Amino acid sequence: MLSIDAEELHRLSLFRSTRFSDVQDVLSHCSVLRIDAGKIVIAARQPNKRLYLVSEGELSVRLHSLDSEPVATICAGEMFGELSAIDGEYTSAYVMTETPCKIVGIDGDSLWELFSRTPHVAHNLMTTLAARLRESNKVIEDLQRESES
Repeated sequence: MLSIDAEELHRLSLFRSTRFSDVQDVLSHCSVLRIDAGKIVIAARQPNKRLYLVSEGELSVRLHSLDSEPVATICAGEMFGELSAIDGEYTSAYVMTETPCKIVGIDGDSLWELFSRTPHVAHNLMTTLAARLRESNKVIEDLQRESES
């Protein structure tokens, strides 16, 4: 039984402008996880077949090791794990809970089913990916400027 309601669903960026009734049966097969603070949800360079949606809590993203400084924070409403869920490649970072979290895990097949049912889900994911790519490009530009100085 899905333990996420329509109101909670609409706070998740992936489901903006999506009718709960259009996705409810697909989401009923997804796992809803409650995870304590300080736990690894995704380890770098490992297989991953799920996109994760953060319903409650905050997570950090670390690139080289769990001891490295976080490069990003993932808050309620946001998602992670989407790249490896889509392309089947290994994960690129560590994602760790900073606070207790409630996370919805959507496997790749369910994700593709959601895309086929409502274009809003695909649009929302592409918008998120585009924003992340733009932010990464900005970081690279800033680093290049610093190295040229």
